[in-house]
Amino acid sequence: MNHKQLAQSIMELVGGNDNINTLIHCSTRLRLTLKNPDMAKTQEIKSLDGVIGAVNSGGQYQVIIGNDVTYVYNELAKMVDTQPSGEVQEKPKADYSPKGLFNTFASVIAGIFQPIIPAIAASGMLKALLLLATVTGLMSKESQTYTVLSVMSDAAFYFLPILLAFSSANKFKTNPFVAVLFGGIMLHPNMIGLLGGEDPVSFIGIPVASVQYATSVVPIILTVWFMSYIEKFADKISPGPVKIFLKPLIVILIVAPVALIVLGPLGMYLGTGMSNVIYWIQDKIGWLTVVIMAVLMPLIVMFGMHKVFYPIIFAALASPGYETLVLVAMLASNMAQGAGALAVSFKTKDTKFKQVALSAGISGVFGITEPALYGVHLRLKKTLIACMIGAGVAGLFAGIVNLKAYAAVGPGIASMPMFISEDHMNIIYAIITMLISAIVAFVAVYVIGFQDVVPTAVSMAGSPTNKARGESEIQPSTGIKSKKIVFAPLEGKVLPLREVKDEAFSQEAMGQGMAIQPSVGKVFAPFDGTVETVFRTKHSIGLRSVEGVELLIHVGLDTVKLKGQHFDVKVNEGEQISHGQLLIEFDLEAIQAAGYDTTTPVIVTNSSDYLEILGNETAATTGPGKPLITVL
Repeated sequence: MNHKQLAQSIMELVGGNDNINTLIHCSTRLRLTLKNPDMAKTQEIKSLDGVIGAVNSGGQYQVIIGNDVTYVYNELAKMVDTQPSGEVQEKPKADYSPKGLFNTFASVIAGIFQPIIPAIAASGMLKALLLLATVTGLMSKESQTYTVLSVMSDAAFYFLPILLAFSSANKFKTNPFVAVLFGGIMLHPNMIGLLGGEDPVSFIGIPVASVQYATSVVPIILTVWFMSYIEKFADKISPGPVKIFLKPLIVILIVAPVALIVLGPLGMYLGTGMSNVIYWIQDKIGWLTVVIMAVLMPLIVMFGMHKVFYPIIFAALASPGYETLVLVAMLASNMAQGAGALAVSFKTKDTKFKQVALSAGISGVFGITEPALYGVHLRLKKTLIACMIGAGVAGLFAGIVNLKAYAAVGPGIASMPMFISEDHMNIIYAIITMLISAIVAFVAVYVIGFQDVVPTAVSMAGSPTNKARGESEIQPSTGIKSKKIVFAPLEGKVLPLREVKDEAFSQEAMGQGMAIQPSVGKVFAPFDGTVETVFRTKHSIGLRSVEGVELLIHVGLDTVKLKGQHFDVKVNEGEQISHGQLLIEFDLEAIQAAGYDTTTPVIVTNSSDYLEILGNETAATTGPGKPLITVL
């Protein structure tokens, strides 16, 4: 993979440098905040070699790369300038719908927590390894070495408000160093001693709640959010010559008291409330909550919404010190998807896909599931169900034994120390959960099965018929997706299926595809294959390509009422056809004169068997021999 070339292509297809506000990445995805998300050409991005998928979710435009995301990010970061250009950008209209509000919330949470994950993950793993060393007798808790390592493992959690202050300031576009100051105020030893004492605390006569902010999450986020508005006010009223000290002074004098009197206690109540809600649900439903979360986790990850759970995870790790739902469900789901992909690699007959599934399976069991999810399971569909079964069974066991996670790390084989505790059975339960998930998912893939990819995915553009016409040959993708090309069966104007004036087609009830407003009354074979069905009224024909693509060509809307009048079918059911062969002739003018819409939907009726159905919506017109639909 040429990382620089891929980064360049992604930047161009999302609308260029001027359309990018912010750029970060997680373990598998580029996460961009775009000024105008509508400028992103999602289908073209998905078709890039090296891209597993793309989705606009949670207020972020996410491009799923896989294990090479860091390299692509590094190249893209060199090209992208996210600093203000001096141009006044039009502020996008706020979306106050439930979906819009949730997307905004998800974008804020992901933007704040993603940058600090490395520090938290490393600290959590160090804490787990330190516990392992003491449990096995390799280290004494009384030694100075233990004390130093313990401080190293606790620092990120204790000073979590300071880490969050910096990342929140970047998200809310305010001064990060002043924001960090507020984290320092909350954690200052004198402040801790004052708020932790027995005597009531007040500031200019106003009571200050006794709150301990170490390891807290929500208070500092609310404080920095409030600061972002006060800073604008301070900037406006501060004269130029003294702005360098007057502006931050005004911010400190206003924000700090409000944070200690109002926002801090409010944030603690909110954080505690979120945890209490989760505990209440678990108390009422019990182990079933873990089962539900484990089963739904692939869908949550698919839209990049798992980041929303960070506040809940961190709050739980702060008190009571462990998490029993999200991370546990992730363990069950990750192992199932990894094992399911490994099962596919054993069963598939396609050499390239075998390598893809093997690589994705290994990543999955180590906690990175996007390659398996996007590259294998969403493509095969049935294997995703098998993985959900494996995750659900494992989640059932984990919920019953109340498995606990002690570190915010992506659960997988390498991160199993996150389940080590003084209760020796907890790590054993984690291993059993992992084995149940992997074994059940692996077996389920074999039992349920899947429609294998064609061993040699050659598009019909390479057929002798096309070459004789002097058309260019379309090579199969060398990436993780096998492309199958459906060429236009008619000549005319291209329409997206959603614009067809028939809900059965526009809502994709029969499958995904495209539509054509014909200018010539002839239907040609869009590929080599077989005639599966010729409708008695001659207005519609069902085909199957040699690669297994099932296609319905429906000439006109409601033209079944013509009972075959104005149609002449040239082939019979069961007949082998070649790309470019004449299938149907119809009297275009007579059908239009009879009052019928001649828009012709071209539908991939077995769309659910494939990862993606991409229509060539960029073309204004089309004709026989021109690509209309790409099936992945």
